[in-house]
Amino acid sequence: MAQRRLWLNGWLHRVSWCLALASCCFACVVLLTRLYDLHDGVLLFWSAMGLGGAAVLAAVIWTQITRIGPSAAAAKLDEAAGLRERISSGRHCLNADDPFARAVVADAERISSSLSVRSHIRFTVPRPLPFTAGSILLVASMFLVPPGLLKGTEAVLAEQQSEELHITKVAVKRQFDVLRNIVEATPTLEELKTELKLIDPKAGGKLQTSSDVRHEASKKIDDLSDLVKQKQARNEYAATKEMRKMLRGLKPPQGADTATRKLAKALAEGDFKTAREAIETLKEQLATLNSPKDREMAKKLSRQLDDLARQLDRIAVDPKLLEKLKKLGIDPKDAKRLLERLSKKDLDQLKKMLEKKGLSAKQIEKLAKQLQKGQGASNMAKQLAGAMKNASEAAAAGQMGSSIGALSLAAEQLSELEQLEQEMAQLESAAAALDDAQANLDQPCPT
Repeated sequence: MAQRRLWLNGWLHRVSWCLALASCCFACVVLLTRLYDLHDGVLLFWSAMGLGGAAVLAAVIWTQITRIGPSAAAAKLDEAAGLRERISSGRHCLNADDPFARAVVADAERISSSLSVRSHIRFTVPRPLPFTAGSILLVASMFLVPPGLLKGTEAVLAEQQSEELHITKVAVKRQFDVLRNIVEATPTLEELKTELKLIDPKAGGKLQTSSDVRHEASKKIDDLSDLVKQKQARNEYAATKEMRKMLRGLKPPQGADTATRKLAKALAEGDFKTAREAIETLKEQLATLNSPKDREMAKKLSRQLDDLARQLDRIAVDPKLLEKLKKLGIDPKDAKRLLERLSKKDLDQLKKMLEKKGLSAKQIEKLAKQLQKGQGASNMAKQLAGAMKNASEAAAAGQMGSSIGALSLAAEQLSELEQLEQEMAQLESAAAALDDAQANLDQPCPT
């Protein structure tokens, strides 16, 4: 028992020295991480665990090498209990046969049986414990060192640039993800899908700086914007807008019934969907007019459709543009023909004539675009007027099937116009999304 208690006291003494040394080493590790601002919690954790485990293991090995034997333990017990070597002498005489030796052993056994080892060999506080406590305080003080004291300016700058680069890449990726979603949901932008697939999914690829990433992304967005603008510049879209302006002057025929009034009102408002629905209602009405008694109703619808056809024919020629051409010295008949049927040859001749009259290239180009838009809208209006006129004539002749067929053609044209308007709205949304993406390239989180 004395031997074990002495071993434990020795181990506590040695582990205190080992822990003090390990703490000093760990303090050096902490100091380095603070001075160079390494931000490596894993390194500190495993350093602490490794040094602590090594200290405990070293203390065990040290104690094992220097451990106290039974004779030394007996001498320590004699000294602690003031027995003047009675126990150690008895242990020395254990194997002797003479009477004196046996008497010494018997005396040692008697004393040992009444002796309390715990009272004489106590567990003591290790003397190096203050050094251990001081080294632990040293470790704690290392965490107070301001981070990055010895970190070079270049390293700090590189870290800042790396963080900024990461933020920019996140921002760019977020914006292009939004654009991809818009393109996926917009059939009109089918061509842009290929362009977006070519964009590096890592939002920057091998570009090294945030400004490079933003510049590259900005160029790609500009390219996509150019594609959207090219699609928006199609003659069909410009003609559709001009057609809506023309239809504002349309008025319901006199004495018009509900369906015809609804059709005229929807056309005047540029609501092609409602106009198509009104035509479907008219077709249903015509389908029920089969008996001779319904002849008067058929004539009434015929007159109303003819009125709409005449109005559409009249508004098919823009009076303001016609007047403008007259002021430029163009014969009224030629001006009307240009508005109704403009060939490339006519356009080239008109440009040459306007040059001779002293108009600038910008003014000539603007007028040419107005003519092209006007001609497209005029063709749309005349096509719709023709369908209405055919439906009117067929209804007047009692040919309800032919009248319904003519109205079906008008409904198909209105459906095409409705589709063109939807495409224009989609392109406008895409253009707005591209503008937002261009403005938010440096914002990784939605605002």
